[in-house]
Amino acid sequence: MENLIHNINYIKPSKEKEIFLYEGHFNNFNFEKHVHEEYTISIIEKGSMKAFFNGFNHKLDKSSIITINPDEVHSCGILNKEGYKHHSLYINPSVMKNILKENFNSELLSFKDVFFNNNMLYNKLAYFIRLDKAKIDLDLVWECQFVNLLEDILKLNTKVSSNIKPIAKNSYLIKQAKEFINDNFHQNLTLDDLSKEFNISKYHFLRLFKEQTFVSPHTYLILRRIEKAKQLLREGFSIIDTSYICGFNDQSHLNRRFKSITGLTPGKYKSFF
Repeated sequence: MENLIHNINYIKPSKEKEIFLYEGHFNNFNFEKHVHEEYTISIIEKGSMKAFFNGFNHKLDKSSIITINPDEVHSCGILNKEGYKHHSLYINPSVMKNILKENFNSELLSFKDVFFNNNMLYNKLAYFIRLDKAKIDLDLVWECQFVNLLEDILKLNTKVSSNIKPIAKNSYLIKQAKEFINDNFHQNLTLDDLSKEFNISKYHFLRLFKEQTFVSPHTYLILRRIEKAKQLLREGFSIIDTSYICGFNDQSHLNRRFKSITGLTPGKYKSFF
């Protein structure tokens, strides 16, 4: 029987800043479609992985730098029995906003491409982003390296603008719907609730929502609940309180959904913070 690999680790280098380092190594696990509240920058250390971004499937290996905006639906998983090992840097939007304001005189940002290639930047990221506790230095050196790397990525692969571009009617509707779900994540929303809120046929709404987000409204509601659960667990809430605050029926319901999306139980995730 082949060895089963399923290893995940997190580090929060700074107590003051919402920045997380992540390491994952798998040969038997596929992440369901999900979102992150944070900006995500990832590299693959070894192996290859399949990924879903913006409605298309991709094969990625260690030549790629992966950049994902907050609330962008995506998934990833194994391609073969060798699996893959990858590292990610998660950056809270408030941290990114400050960096943008100070360095780009802007408060708006989105990564232009989900993945791109740059060997020199990849090597810098590989040295910095690998989750090696012996190398994590919480002083000025670490923070300077972090800001310099982020600036390099922003210059290469972002749309930074001081003006908000007009949003198409359907896009604006779905943006409002997502905000409504975010504000009411703890409630058992139905398709009827959403269609009445936005005065639209529920079947038309469902089609528009899936076209633009690649998931159903119900799936998106679950994803937002999981993101809220992650936040509460990091803040020290108990698993049972987290499950009820986030609208899950019970602790076992949270456990099932949490692990299918993060690869961890809520208890294991909580232990890192």
